[in-house]
Amino acid sequence: MMKKSYDLLVVGSGIVGLAHAYEARKRGLSVAVIEKNARCTGASIRNFGFVTVSGQGVRDTWRRAVYSAQVWRELANLAKIKILHQGTWILCQRPEAVEVAQAFLKTPMGAACTYYSNTSYKDLVSLGFANINSLRLQESMGLLYSPHEFRVESKEAIPQLANYLHQEMNVDFIWETEVLSVDDAYVQTSNDQIQAGRVVLCPGAQLTGVAKKYIEKHRLELCTLQMLRVKVQDGFILPGSVMTDNSLARYLGWADLPEAEALKERIAKEMPEYVQEGIHLIVVQSADGSLVVGDSHRYGSAEDVFASEKVERLILDLLYRVLNITEHTIMERWTGVYPSSGVSDALIEKVSPRIRVAIVSSGTGASTAFGLAKDNFDEWLSHD
Repeated sequence: MMKKSYDLLVVGSGIVGLAHAYEARKRGLSVAVIEKNARCTGASIRNFGFVTVSGQGVRDTWRRAVYSAQVWRELANLAKIKILHQGTWILCQRPEAVEVAQAFLKTPMGAACTYYSNTSYKDLVSLGFANINSLRLQESMGLLYSPHEFRVESKEAIPQLANYLHQEMNVDFIWETEVLSVDDAYVQTSNDQIQAGRVVLCPGAQLTGVAKKYIEKHRLELCTLQMLRVKVQDGFILPGSVMTDNSLARYLGWADLPEAEALKERIAKEMPEYVQEGIHLIVVQSADGSLVVGDSHRYGSAEDVFASEKVERLILDLLYRVLNITEHTIMERWTGVYPSSGVSDALIEKVSPRIRVAIVSSGTGASTAFGLAKDNFDEWLSHD
């Protein structure tokens, strides 16, 4: 390959790297993305493809999610990425969950969201909500509905996005090439040396590579998730993405509300195994009708590569309590992994005037990466 120089070299082809490439090209920078694998294989394709706004942590994370959702919608149209379904339904199965839902509606993040009590379920179809009876409504006291969310098929959307950036935005992609070292003028790769005005390292869960020395002080862990793809009875259609009380007790936009304390206490008492494994149910649907179901959360210094039958059973048991399904067949099993801070949802490490590290450290990369990239460049380029 002919040696070339770039205004920006992005290391990592996950959603954080692609978001930085997109934002940089919008600002007129020449960009290359370098990736050690032949394609993206990490957290960005091993997730729900669930672009979430409601429930994100207040301030920066929520703000970034609002911006990212807008960019995703624009790029989905441009890159021919199919949006599979829209909106989120959260089944409130305990009175404490109802309290959280109603408190959330009073916050700025609750704008355009709606709570439906069980006495109003009969009106949902006339309000335009199809397939609502796929939910086990008899198991809930109310439904919190958010119109902000939507879903893409990650394992298809990420390659489509990379292809769009290459074909339409003139981003160069250098695949199967590892970055060995970075200094303020050159990047040494396993193939050759590349000159770049700026370098942003987006390592995702690869915490022991070239970015290690810059991020060790943040004491990041790895969070391993268990996920499933299941086939259920023919004709089953979700009304949107689905979550439960457990999500209200976990996602910070809800869980940090004072009203959530009672809910967390009750779930800890009634569902200790779920709390121990960090299980909160998310269900989304693919174009072929299959459901992507998860997930659990295990933290440690390395990815937990062996999936647990116990965790799988707990997830499926909760699935049957939430949806009107009569059967299931497991089509796929996999684990996802992402870096976790426990202190912040994302970090931008300013290594030097030319080098930065950008990491989403909360499992919200699909939902917030474009906002993180915008914030990074807004501040970084202001020094020019």
